[in-house]
Amino acid sequence: MRESAAERHLAADEVVVQPRTVLTVLVGVHAINDFYVTVLPAFLPALADEFGLSYTDLGVLSFAFTLLTGVLSPVVGGEADRRGRRRWILVFGFVIGAVGFLGMAASPSFWLIVVLSLFCGLGGATYHPQATAFIVSAYPGKRGRMLGIHGWGGSFGHFAAPAAVVLAVSVLNWRLTMVALAIPMVIAAATLQWRLREIPAAPAVRLRGAFNKPLLVLAMSFGAVAMVGMSFINFSVKMLVDEGWDTNDAGVILTVILLVGVVAQPLGGLAFDRAGGRMVLVIAAAGTSLFVALFALTGGALSLIAIGGISFCMFSLFPVSLAMASRLAPPTQTGAGIGVVFGVSGLMTAVAKPAVGILGDFTGDIRVALSWQLPLALAAVVLASRLGPSSRYVA
Repeated sequence: MRESAAERHLAADEVVVQPRTVLTVLVGVHAINDFYVTVLPAFLPALADEFGLSYTDLGVLSFAFTLLTGVLSPVVGGEADRRGRRRWILVFGFVIGAVGFLGMAASPSFWLIVVLSLFCGLGGATYHPQATAFIVSAYPGKRGRMLGIHGWGGSFGHFAAPAAVVLAVSVLNWRLTMVALAIPMVIAAATLQWRLREIPAAPAVRLRGAFNKPLLVLAMSFGAVAMVGMSFINFSVKMLVDEGWDTNDAGVILTVILLVGVVAQPLGGLAFDRAGGRMVLVIAAAGTSLFVALFALTGGALSLIAIGGISFCMFSLFPVSLAMASRLAPPTQTGAGIGVVFGVSGLMTAVAKPAVGILGDFTGDIRVALSWQLPLALAAVVLASRLGPSSRYVA
């Protein structure tokens, strides 16, 4: 019998990698990947000064930066499942992301930066579906806990980025900082190529087989919380600078706020294993609603605490949404299922950023624009409460 291309590929990768190695490598690479999720807010004050940008312009850039992550995550995840090229796609994502940052560093105009930022979104579309497939394959009975540990790396990257970038921009400039940011992405690509081995392909599956109603409800409920959380993260540094804060101090404040993710992600994963994803989603969405209301009604330190609470609720749902999606999708389509959740939620967050920016310019107060996201958080509570038992997922 003729050997298939997938079988030949796996034969070349026949060395077995221990589950602990898979987890260790992906925790470290996750830190690098998610570092880039929160680098853009730290660049916004410098870009606004150089190119004379409004909140609407900054929202458009943030939209472009994450657009392809939302559009392509399901497609990339599905193709990786079908062809058994998960590691290759991970490597490609980091390389294309590095190209995007190098291109933006050399860009003479703001709108060219917007176009080149699409490469960063393309790179971002490759990580979470594939990484989750590797971890679920290595730890099928402990996915919530292990995805929570995997989330530690992402949380470290999230909270380290704002302070690191604003300090680098103040010492160098924003262009040289973007050049420097390409280096860790190349290191991540090399590490993945060297240390991971492929898991079996499922050549018969098709992307449409990964879609089901519970998966889409999960994607929208998580997406509604992420719309709120990522909008606050995106505009926090610029908001504080406009209110008279030093740029470096504003970056440090956002870093401290994002530190909550180091605790939130493992707690979310542990709560998933013990209480079920639906319960965690409802509680996190309700908490987000309360913290948005606190932000809207207060100022100063209390409003910063509210942003920290919103971030905690959002980050707690990352491992929960990944673990739920890996169960709601067919067993051979983990990547596609994760891609659906990150694709839908990614599109939702991408649209939210320019919408908040436009509202901020219209009202003349970005705090008002951020406060008007309370209905989104309440919608997340309603959507999460509709997640019930299904043939593939219970609790």
